[in-house]
Amino acid sequence: MPFALWIGKAFASVLAFFGEYMTKKLALVAAAIASFSAVLLTFKLAIDAAIAGLLTITPDGILLTGLQLLPSNTGNCITAMATGYTAAQAYVYWRNIIAFKLTPA
Repeated sequence: MPFALWIGKAFASVLAFFGEYMTKKLALVAAAIASFSAVLLTFKLAIDAAIAGLLTITPDGILLTGLQLLPSNTGNCITAMATGYTAAQAYVYWRNIIAFKLTPA
């Protein structure tokens, strides 16, 4: 009987360790997704505000006429490009940090 209790305790401790590890990892992933979504929303709002600001300062709607030639999702495309560029730069920055940490002093 003591062996069965020991196996049960060992199994419970292994499950607790993995549960704690996965909880921390899930929290980090959720935080990363939330911050990336916030950056995406900020880019989208900034681009929409820039387009709206340009529309108000151009005379006689010249820019509005030019924007009518573009597809309706131009702001979304610009946002996607800027977000992709930001993600690529974040990856390069992260890779450089890892390479710096692994380089012997």
